Amino acid sequence: MADHNTPASDVVGVMDALRESTKDMHNETEGHDFQKQLGSGTVRQDRYVAYLGQLYLMHKQLGELLKRAASTDGRVAAVLAPYHSDLSAVSSDLEYFSVAPEGVVPIASTAGLLSYMDELARRSPLALLGFLYVLEGSTNGAKFMAKTLRAGMNLPDDRGASYFDRYGDQQRERWSHFKETMNAQGFNQSEIDAIVAEAKRLFQTFFDIGNELIATSSAVL
Repeated sequence: MADHNTPASDVVGVMDALRESTKDMHNETEGHDFQKQLGSGTVRQDRYVAYLGQLYLMHKQLGELLKRAASTDGRVAAVLAPYHSDLSAVSSDLEYFSVAPEGVVPIASTAGLLSYMDELARRSPLALLGFLYVLEGSTNGAKFMAKTLRAGMNLPDDRGASYFDRYGDQQRERWSHFKETMNAQGFNQSEIDAIVAEAKRLFQTFFDIGNELIATSSAVL
């Protein structure tokens, strides 16, 4: 494993490492029954709303922890953008279904992740960027998901599924900026390994959340 003195030429770029190391988990998560239901717009409304709630909790906590990390690590500050912690889209979606965001309760899989995030922020805050990678990367196919959700659930264009198209026409530009900024930070191999490990953890959590929501007849909000 490389240390801080490892020549940059010997370290695979962080975005390449993330893409290659999480490829299988990404495909498995997308192939999960719950994600298929989302993608086809056939998801049950109670499960869908519960899922929105878990996304809200995840984004809220990660945004707060990353802001704290950015105050002590210039590399996190360079990657972090104001829109990364913008909860307006997911909050609006929840409110469309008459759910107050501040009243959302985490299901077991999410609660475990939130607790782990707190612990990680204390010992390795830079690794939180692995979670951000997964959430930002999800915007690449989410515009199509928003369209199918609106059609399948008879939702208006501006509420109910706006989270999945939260960047609108700026999505491609913002994803490109994220990739460029991440690669520009010059993370060493041990830092890249830590970021990759947390990206994998979040993919697994999405898999677990899907299992949990499908297993319950009425999701907890």
